Amino acid sequence: MNRHLKIAFIIAPFLAIGGYALIDQYQYSQQIKQAKALYPLVVQGACRLRDDGGCLLRHDTLQVELKTADRQPDGSLTVVVATSAALQGGKLGYGRSGEEVPQRSLRQGEDARHWLVSIPASNLTAGDRLDLRMALVSEGRVYIAEVAAGL
Repeated sequence: MNRHLKIAFIIAPFLAIGGYALIDQYQYSQQIKQAKALYPLVVQGACRLRDDGGCLLRHDTLQVELKTADRQPDGSLTVVVATSAALQGGKLGYGRSGEEVPQRSLRQGEDARHWLVSIPASNLTAGDRLDLRMALVSEGRVYIAEVAAGL
């Protein structure tokens, strides 16, 4: 066995281990970049938070439908967030244009694809528009939307 072959046998294991470590580091950094990305949801058609309407938002991998449930006795409105994929959680902010928007965490409904949030009656005026700001987390991705919804 000549000198070059001996050196190759000594160096080869270190190169293999180094290569595996570099590939692993690269894949991890790509996952971090993907997790930090924000994915905008686009409104499809008109958005009305009434019994005769709803709101459909879409991204390549997620479809979100906002519907209303029956009004509560105190006049508050329950908004149902139904999605095409399971969510880990989310927040919904609501208010009139130009106002500071209070946020509420979504609470899980019947399963991980149906979430609920209540909007107090003091924020609702018939015929008015309500600005909704939403952030949803699904499969490590954060989806965001800002919608002006009719009441």
